[in-house]
Amino acid sequence: MKAAALLLLVAAAPASANPADVIGLGARAIAMGGAQVATVDDSTAGYYNPARLASFDDIHIDVGYQMAVPRVGANGELFPIDRSQGLAAGIAVPGRVLGKRLAIGATVFVPDQQVTRTRTLPAERPRFLTYDNRPQRLLMAATAGFEILPGLQIGGGVAYMASTNGTVELQGLVGFPNAELSDLDLSIDVDVQTIRYPHAGIAWQASPKLSFGASYRGGFRLVIDQTVKVRGDLGTPDIVVVENGRLDLRSVSQDLFQPMQITVGGAYQVTPCLLVALDIAYQRWSVYDNPTARIEIELDVGQFNDLVMIPPPRQLEIPDLRDIVVPRLGVEWQGAPGPRKWIARGGYVFEAAVAPEQKGESNFIDNHKHTLSLGGGIEWRGIGDVIQKPFSLDGFVSFTYLQPRDHHKLSPVDPVGDYTASGHAIAAGVMTRWRF
Repeated sequence: MKAAALLLLVAAAPASANPADVIGLGARAIAMGGAQVATVDDSTAGYYNPARLASFDDIHIDVGYQMAVPRVGANGELFPIDRSQGLAAGIAVPGRVLGKRLAIGATVFVPDQQVTRTRTLPAERPRFLTYDNRPQRLLMAATAGFEILPGLQIGGGVAYMASTNGTVELQGLVGFPNAELSDLDLSIDVDVQTIRYPHAGIAWQASPKLSFGASYRGGFRLVIDQTVKVRGDLGTPDIVVVENGRLDLRSVSQDLFQPMQITVGGAYQVTPCLLVALDIAYQRWSVYDNPTARIEIELDVGQFNDLVMIPPPRQLEIPDLRDIVVPRLGVEWQGAPGPRKWIARGGYVFEAAVAPEQKGESNFIDNHKHTLSLGGGIEWRGIGDVIQKPFSLDGFVSFTYLQPRDHHKLSPVDPVGDYTASGHAIAAGVMTRWRF
């Protein structure tokens, strides 16, 4: 019965994860567990560490496709969560200014189902923080890198989102007691505002074998502010019960939360064929606010005001999430140079649960997550005089295991009840990388 009740609460709200925020961006990076801050070597540097752009000698153009399929649920029942899929692409163009390396880049992830999807859930609706309240969205970042000294680069840029605030206004006659007699004119005013959040990084090639890097990715939250205004008379076309009545309803909620992240890492070329990379990322989840809509209602129905009781706004439970440190380990093996070079990669990520056990009304579900990734590719040296620079085809697969976690409710009449949350996610993708 408890599992059935839990499913009923989520059945009307499918969700999907954004690979750029959840599993990474680009075949090489994801195959190495996202450990890229000191070793990223393609246009995804705009996402991982824009300083690395200034280490490029060639123009980079990369195009790929990736998807993630989460299968998560509670008490053995799966939640109806959509898979996420889309096009990942980027470009990096290097040059020189005053004898110093300078490069500009652009990185995008374009989901092929929706450009951006937002939704607001009831306070008690169970949601997986990783896969639920971070739906598909367009990622677009513009970055640049600059060489300060030989082997030392800095970089920065901005990523973009859009925030929508809107008002729906109805004017005319509100039918009473028969709503079908309503005659209302509709007007809609929507204001789309750009949200910008920064990317920045630094990279240092300490020696031919050892490199270090650090990056900062700003956090953001998408605030959805919607207002409905009704102005008019209440009654029928022949008899007006209330003149110039007024109803104002405002809903404010948040969605698409991304924590601020600071990542430091290093990479070591153990042998000419073997590279090992390690990243440590700090994620600030403690500023996460309850995403449930906050409703404000104002009503004026003239002489009937004393008969209408509007309940006070609901007090929403504080999520009380915690900041976490995420380690990422990646390895890359490259075969001997030749007309074709084979490459193999692997990675591991551990991400601790950010939410406490859900004992009250809210159900912000999160689990400890272990991710194993594998990948590889083929790099061609070039094709005659047509394509003189190396180009490659890379692929990856990854598996994320969510450790089962029990949630025990304090109230014996909680509508959801006790449950055990668990699941897994599978991701895969390919990318072609070109140099000119």
